[in-house]
Amino acid sequence: MNVNEWGVKLFFSTGFDMSADTAISIIFTKPDGTTLTVTNPADANLIVGTTNVTTVLGTFLAHQYLAYTFQSGDVDQAGLWSARASYTDATQHLISDAATFTVGA
Repeated sequence: MNVNEWGVKLFFSTGFDMSADTAISIIFTKPDGTTLTVTNPADANLIVGTTNVTTVLGTFLAHQYLAYTFQSGDVDQAGLWSARASYTDATQHLISDAATFTVGA
C-alpha cells in the first residue's frame, strides 16, 4: 500500500470471538504518532468477517477478524503504521495485540 491509495481492504485478525458485533474499532497509529480511528457501526467500511478468509498471512476464522476498506484521505503518511482492534459487547471489552505494516511513498 502507498500514500494516497484507497479502496484497499485490510484484514485484521484479532484472535478473539466478535460474533456479538456490538462495538468495534481499529485504531491506526501513523508514523508521526497521530491516530486514525475507524468505528462500526458509525463506519460501514469496518465489518466483522462472518466467513473464514484466506490471505497471504494465513486463514482468518469467521468472527475473529475485522475487514476495513481504506477511504480517500486515510493513508496520508509513508512509513511504519501500527493497528490495534478494540471490541466491546455486553460482557467484555477486548483489545488486540498491535500489528504493523509499511506504507510506501
